[in-house]
Amino acid sequence: MATRIIALWAVPRSVSTPFERMFVERRDTTVVHEPFTECFYFSDGRASERYGDAPEFAGYDGARAVEEIRRAAGPVVFVKDLAFQAAPYVPRRFLASIANTFIVRHPLVVLASLRRLKPDFTEAELGFLPLLELWTAARDLGGGSPVVVEGDAFRAEPARVARAYCERVGIEFDPAMLTWADGRIRPWLPHERESQAKWHGTLERSKGILPPAAAAPPPDAVDEVHEPMYRRALEVYELVAANAI
Repeated sequence: MATRIIALWAVPRSVSTPFERMFVERRDTTVVHEPFTECFYFSDGRASERYGDAPEFAGYDGARAVEEIRRAAGPVVFVKDLAFQAAPYVPRRFLASIANTFIVRHPLVVLASLRRLKPDFTEAELGFLPLLELWTAARDLGGGSPVVVEGDAFRAEPARVARAYCERVGIEFDPAMLTWADGRIRPWLPHERESQAKWHGTLERSKGILPPAAAAPPPDAVDEVHEPMYRRALEVYELVAANAI
C-alpha cells in the first residue's frame, strides 16, 4: 500500500501544533514535525540567523527535508510546518505529489501571541504572505480550493472540524485523536528543547484541545509599526479562510 503524505502548512500561533498532536494518536500515521526549520534557520542557504549556528545542519536543504518526509513509514505520513519555513525551500514537484492543507487564524490573535514570544518578528515570520504563496501553488497544482482549517473554529468544535478534515483528505476519523496522555509531539533533541518548551508549553501540559479564549484582542491592539503587515495579513486571512471547514 502506498504511503499517503498529508501536509499542514501553517501560520504561527494558529493552533497548528495541537492539530498536529491529534495525528500522533493515530495508529496508521507517522508525524513529521517541521522538517524545514533547519533550512530556514540553520542551513548554508538560511533566510535568518536568529538562532545562531548549528553546523550539523549547514548542508540541509529542501531536498534533505523532503527525504526526511519520504523516509517516514506507514500508510499515512502527516507533515506539519510553518509556511514561512517551507516556502523558500519546498520543491514544487513535491507539492504536486502530496495533499496540501492549511491552517490559519485571525492575524489580530496571531500578532498578539507572536509579539509575546518573538517581539522582533519579521513579516516573513508572521507567516501570512508565505502561506499565500503555498496556498496559491497548491490551488494551481490541485485545480481547486485546498482544505483550510481556521484555528479558533477548530478549538471551538474540535470533533466537527477534525471529522470534516479527515473526510476531505480521505482518511477515517478516529475520536481517539482528540485526547492524549502526553502533550508532546515527540521527545525533543538537545537543540530543540528550549525552543519547544517556549512555543508549546501549554500544549505539552494539555490532555486535549483547549477551547478558544473568551475574547479576541481589540482592533487597536496593532501598533503603528505592525499596522502595514497586519493589513496585508488580514487580506490573506480573509482570502484563505473564506472556505474553511
